[in-house]
Amino acid sequence: MVVSKVRIIRAFSLALIILFCFSYITPVVSAREGSLYIDNYSAAMYANSNGYVEACFHITGTGVMDEIGAISITIYEIGTLVKTYTNTNTSGLLVYNKFIHAGSVIYAGTVGKNYKAYVTYKAGKNGGWDNRGLETNTVTAKN
Repeated sequence: MVVSKVRIIRAFSLALIILFCFSYITPVVSAREGSLYIDNYSAAMYANSNGYVEACFHITGTGVMDEIGAISITIYEIGTLVKTYTNTNTSGLLVYNKFIHAGSVIYAGTVGKNYKAYVTYKAGKNGGWDNRGLETNTVTAKN
């Protein structure tokens, strides 16, 4: 069986996102609870350089889902909402016919300010679905 280059590139890209987002020393917040559609999910916030912060997420379905991923990621600066990313205005948050999905969004913050994110997940199949939410750790934007 011949595997297309596109499938190889997508699998490699997903592996790199997962590795990049969850290889830092910063603790990852994760959860696992009973659901017909969601097996587990996790989220983490990282401080990149020049004030940029990155909210990463990961979700695993209980099987191949019709849709799976994040439907929204909200970024907070010291308790104040500063940015909302949704699956309707940000590509790559929600995918279709997949078992697992990971991704991230990058926000241009202010050096020295504290940031955290809240990720709302969704997984669904055959008209049924489930949502979960998870708050990330807090980071301070750095130079």
